Amino acid sequence: MKWRRWVRAVHRDVGYVAVALVLAYSISGLAVNHIEDWNPNYRFETRSFALGPVPGETAAEQAAVVIERLRLDARQVRGHFQESLHDLRIFLPDGQEARLDVRTGQGRLKTVTTRAVLFEVNALHLNNLKGVWTYVADVFAVALIFLAISGMIMMKGDRGLAGRGKWFVLAGLAVPLGFIVYMYW
Repeated sequence: MKWRRWVRAVHRDVGYVAVALVLAYSISGLAVNHIEDWNPNYRFETRSFALGPVPGETAAEQAAVVIERLRLDARQVRGHFQESLHDLRIFLPDGQEARLDVRTGQGRLKTVTTRAVLFEVNALHLNNLKGVWTYVADVFAVALIFLAISGMIMMKGDRGLAGRGKWFVLAGLAVPLGFIVYMYW
């Protein structure tokens, strides 16, 4: 039949168009599935530093020296706080901070950086962009529905849905159904 040839051609071409999004959503899905084990969007690091004694009469003067010696962007500094006579904290965006003993200059710098590629694909997957991206994601979802259905019907005979295909479809269906039954059992 000619319709099978047409379905195969459209299936193939839609599949080619969908490859990049399938990879992006799959990589993001793997990362987000293990969010209890690690943060797929951000890398948190703490490093020690030694600046030597920090001069200054006030916490503001000492903070200015620390900012300069650590080469921090002064525009990013959210504030500072003198916890005790010798302990100074400098606050940066997103929970980052420098904490040190002004007598010795010994301290720790907590930083947060985005994970390249994962941050972006997670934003797409979780639809953080909203707006037009919502429609792109909807079109992609429809494309996946088409790929699933056309993939089932494009073969005929014993290699198609009427033959061995039905067993593969049932096996694939058994996995989510099994977990749904398990959830409510």
